[in-house]
Amino acid sequence: MKSLTDKYQAWTLWLILAMLIFRVAALYISPLGLHGDEAQYWAWSKDLDWGYFTKPPLIAWTIWVTTSLFGDAEWAVRLSSPLLHSITAFVIFRTARFAFDAKTGFWAAAIYLLMPALWLSSGIVSTDVPLLLCWALAMNAWLHLREKPTWPRAIQLGVAVGFGLLAKYAMLFFLPALGLAFLFDKPTRKGLNTLRGYGAGVITFLIFLPNILWNFANDFATVTHTADNANVQEGIPFYPSELGSFWIDQLAVFGPVTFILYLLALIAALKGKLDRPALWIAFFGLSPLLVISLQALMSRANANWAVTTYVAGSILTAHFAVKFWPRTKRWLVGGVGVQSVICFVLGMALLVPVWTDAAGLSNSVKRLRKWPETVKLIEALYAEGHEGRAYETLALDKRIIFYNLNYYGLAKKLPMKMWMYEAAPLNHAELSYPLPPQEGPILILNYYDHYEDELHEDFKRLERLSDIDIDLGGGKRRVLRVWAGYGYTPTTGRVN
Repeated sequence: MKSLTDKYQAWTLWLILAMLIFRVAALYISPLGLHGDEAQYWAWSKDLDWGYFTKPPLIAWTIWVTTSLFGDAEWAVRLSSPLLHSITAFVIFRTARFAFDAKTGFWAAAIYLLMPALWLSSGIVSTDVPLLLCWALAMNAWLHLREKPTWPRAIQLGVAVGFGLLAKYAMLFFLPALGLAFLFDKPTRKGLNTLRGYGAGVITFLIFLPNILWNFANDFATVTHTADNANVQEGIPFYPSELGSFWIDQLAVFGPVTFILYLLALIAALKGKLDRPALWIAFFGLSPLLVISLQALMSRANANWAVTTYVAGSILTAHFAVKFWPRTKRWLVGGVGVQSVICFVLGMALLVPVWTDAAGLSNSVKRLRKWPETVKLIEALYAEGHEGRAYETLALDKRIIFYNLNYYGLAKKLPMKMWMYEAAPLNHAELSYPLPPQEGPILILNYYDHYEDELHEDFKRLERLSDIDIDLGGGKRRVLRVWAGYGYTPTTGRVN
């Protein structure tokens, strides 16, 4: 006869399997094309390296694995997301079971798998997905090390943090929480203040070292971009509205009911009302949440920048709910259930274009539609030439459009380059494919409507042609201004 622990593990595995099958099937039948960021990551996977202009390399390696096995279709590019999220959910189950009990483990995995951000994240490929798995594995290793220091767990910790840094530099938020636990939690200090603990640090450094060297060889491109992305202004900026927006966004990321339960769980943990080691688990949730809240207050913050908080958040929320089950059962089950139904319905609507438009979701998917049609139109326009002369190059001014056109085959048919608004490259496309000086004619596709003066500065002759205007459905259109340019000499020293 199965024990209660075995039953909860079985229920967890069935839930993970059901969600995995549904999400992979949805990827396979989805009519939605790649977003420009996804197309950029795919392009990186065709040129593997230890780093890229805007991100560390793990996302490219991940896409390389799935596309090497299954080809370059959109679903294959995105396949790692539902797979890795499923593994992360099981790691969260095992971690919560180890820290508390199997019932907590089941609900922690369910909260994670069914939070709104996971419904979205499972349908795209992003750097957050491998980061979350690495964070979960690192937390799992830490909890085991504080109970019994062993080399396998030390290696797990070092590998998880190292590869987490290769996924996204937000893995650094793990270190303050680990440091606080080291200082104030005796079992953590006992587990890490050993040869095994220091060995974990060495492993992390060795895994991350190639990316450090890549940045050194490339003028610290990724580090500089990450710092610029923070957009912290001079002086002492203060943007309470940005902070408020960030916190409101978390209701949509984690779920409105579960986020409130999470905040209550954090308060209970800090007051010592939950079982150990809830207090120390709370540190791993608070670290990214507080850092990004400060970032929002000082500048801005995207909703997903603190997503790693929800690894610890799922565990802590589940423990809080299970501990006070009679009072929290209705809220937890109802909250997770209602948000899952809503996400399921919206997800199904996105699989049928007519339903997407009817549901008013056209704006959400406009960047994912009609790229093959766009490629054919541009190819025909390029073949016409200008004033009896063949075009030498196609130039673009927007990174994500460049990578979308590249993914859908245009770069195989004609030379594509990036016209640079500033003297220094602002993204990987500009770094890798800058438009060189040339006489022309050059076919220019201009997305930004405020670049006309700068285009005239860079070209001796510039003639406006008919716009590209593509109906994307639901009242949305893709409009690109078209120019024929001659005598291109890039302006030096221009800054935004």
